[in-house]
Amino acid sequence: MRRNIIAANWKMYFTINEAEAVANRMAEVVNNKTKVIVCPPFVFLDRLSKVFLKTSIKLGAQNMYFEEKGAFTGEISPTMIESVGCEYVIIGHSERRHIFGERDIDIRKKVVSAIEHNLKPILCVGETLTQRKDGKAKDVVERQIITALDGVDLNSVVVAYEPVWAIGTGVPADLDTVNEMHSFIRGLLEDVPILYGGSVKDKNAYELAQINDVDGFLVGSASLDADTFKKIIDEFERAKGVN
Repeated sequence: MRRNIIAANWKMYFTINEAEAVANRMAEVVNNKTKVIVCPPFVFLDRLSKVFLKTSIKLGAQNMYFEEKGAFTGEISPTMIESVGCEYVIIGHSERRHIFGERDIDIRKKVVSAIEHNLKPILCVGETLTQRKDGKAKDVVERQIITALDGVDLNSVVVAYEPVWAIGTGVPADLDTVNEMHSFIRGLLEDVPILYGGSVKDKNAYELAQINDVDGFLVGSASLDADTFKKIIDEFERAKGVN
């Protein structure tokens, strides 16, 4: 079912005290109708679950391994993140794909495991600049989606389109590109929420949110400041006519 969602990906930032301070500020100012998810580093999840307990803000992890338990040093299982209050988990982020070498088949295993353990996966898809220049953007995104989601319960899934060349660069995809790609993904996944991620800021949130098939955002660096993040949510709701 389509629904409005804005998620914060804090990546590898903050100390525990810094993270708690930002979370406390978010708990104060974020009271929007749009579903809001915060995905901090693993080591902050337990502490922040207590901060968000009496708020509408949901907790998510940035990654997970597909096994429940075992001799997998350094990995975090779905049961672990579920046990500290997570409802969502980011899977297949471009940094996981391109820095850590995660393959489509690895990502599928994680999606399936997340759903089996009552977690809602936020599946990230997107093409590199070379793939776009070669005219392969849609082929890449379609392959990523079909491999990860074929046969799974789509009611539990959120998809985030993140053109790799726009992540962390400060330069978002132009509106025509976002509209074209979100429309293409909508043709594959009619009722699944589709978020846009890639240099989303409070200054461009309104115009991005005016695109019909943009159901929300996956926000990176701009979510590290609670008041800026609040502005992004407010601009999104203003564009969508949420009262």
